[in-house]
Amino acid sequence: MTDLLAKKTSASAANGLQRGVVAVMLSGLVLAAVPAAAQAFTAVNRLQVVPAGTSQFEVIGRAGAFKPDYWCAAGDYVRKSLGLSWQTKIYAVDGISRSVTTGARSAVRFTLDPEAAGITPYDANWVGDILTPGYSMRANAAFGECEDSLFPFRRFN
Repeated sequence: MTDLLAKKTSASAANGLQRGVVAVMLSGLVLAAVPAAAQAFTAVNRLQVVPAGTSQFEVIGRAGAFKPDYWCAAGDYVRKSLGLSWQTKIYAVDGISRSVTTGARSAVRFTLDPEAAGITPYDANWVGDILTPGYSMRANAAFGECEDSLFPFRRFN
């Protein structure tokens, strides 16, 4: 009786092990099939940033995101994901429009190389829209736009 119980227990343990191995293999296959958009960089303000062609990247917006939030995500991406200097210039390629990478309703493309993106750097003293094509900020100034996301009640003190 004990021998029969031991055989039954070892058989069910082997089946459980086989199921576990199969589950791990299937989950690995599923992860390998996930598109590149799912591997996006998540900025400190929770906006997603994805590469968008050569020398460009795109910040994917969400409901309630303001224009400075896009710059915040761009500065965070340049510094943390790309590992570039705080002094790196980031240029807006276009304003808020449909995403070219994910199809999201609101996204902004940025570049580090305005010539490659086909835009003229904005060099006037004043700008009414901080997402004007060609307008630039250094990574430290762009990341400085994160302050309201990180400390939302600070302006009320």
